[in-house]
Amino acid sequence: MRRFKKLITVLLASSLLVTTLSACGNSAGESKTTGESGAKSTATGKSIKVGVSNMMTGPMAAGGIRMKQAITLAFEEINAKGGVLDGRPLEMVLVDDAGTQTGAVNAVNKILGDNVAVSIGPHTSSMVSATQEIYRKAGVPFITAATSPKLVEAENPYFFRISVSDGAVGPAMVDFAIEKYNAKKIAALYDTDDYGVAADGATKSFCDEKGVEYYSEGLTTGDKDLTSQLSKIKSWEPDVIFDFTHDAEAALTVRQLSELGMDDIPHVGPNALAMSQTYDLCDAEQLEGTYASTDFFADETNETMKAFLDRFHDRWNEDVERYAAMYYTAAYLVADAIERAGSDNPEEIRKALSETKDFEAVFGSLNCNDKGEMNTNLYILVFDGEKSMSVAQ
Repeated sequence: MRRFKKLITVLLASSLLVTTLSACGNSAGESKTTGESGAKSTATGKSIKVGVSNMMTGPMAAGGIRMKQAITLAFEEINAKGGVLDGRPLEMVLVDDAGTQTGAVNAVNKILGDNVAVSIGPHTSSMVSATQEIYRKAGVPFITAATSPKLVEAENPYFFRISVSDGAVGPAMVDFAIEKYNAKKIAALYDTDDYGVAADGATKSFCDEKGVEYYSEGLTTGDKDLTSQLSKIKSWEPDVIFDFTHDAEAALTVRQLSELGMDDIPHVGPNALAMSQTYDLCDAEQLEGTYASTDFFADETNETMKAFLDRFHDRWNEDVERYAAMYYTAAYLVADAIERAGSDNPEEIRKALSETKDFEAVFGSLNCNDKGEMNTNLYILVFDGEKSMSVAQ
């Protein structure tokens, strides 16, 4: 145990990455991603299979690529240091879920058919909702960064979350709007999937508690025009606007707020807006002064974070965003749980995950509560005129 804890500390603190041949398995058989080849594995024992349900295609494919890159990097680092359980490498069993509920069900079933010890993903709340029972019946634990507060209502002991629930995010956004803008009226756009509906409901309930008026309009993933919803919000004359949307729709919201002359109304977007694949779809002028609520901030003044940012960029020639940080952490949590369990038995790994305490991730310390939730880090970021972000709260 002490050996593995030391390994994690060394890897997270180091800014160097050996650039030799990768030994990280990938059953999906996909082509190489850009970047130098990864660290050579020194683990020679029987591999331990880790499932990854990942959106390599579909509307969130950019995030899916970062997710895959992050897990690959983490497994390369772990395997280069001898793997887990005295020499066993971690092997990724990746299946594309296409970012849909049906795709996730198919992907998880395929993953579980490959005798994995533990799994990572799927990512979105709707996909997790569709697959929770499959994981439970199989008795295999899984880690996700899905954010809907309703996911814990399933009381699934095999569910583990490394993101902050929107049950906490919505109230934090409301408190920020009240403190910063003395908001009396808050309007919101929300995706009508599991994530958006739950976030909208939690925010409305908190507004009711605070005596703040709340009005919201729904949208559907893939919508290309939000003029109707935003026009109704504009006529309601809110003090602040929120949105609970995914990547493409978060960017669309920013652009159309500007086009409709609503960019003078303070806007707090979702965690998706703080990721480069989203904000790169907007002009810097449109983003300036916009906020994003997120559980990840690439703080380069933090040595551990800076080392991770450098390693990721060296490996893939890409910058770290939320998906990368979350699922890099998930990969290390898997390794840590296997090591603490002293076994590749899924039930023993589940127990170890449930006992996670003071796990030092790249973005802060993680502790598992009785609902499988581990993360309490939360930021409100603000964009400047050059697409850079800083902490507003």
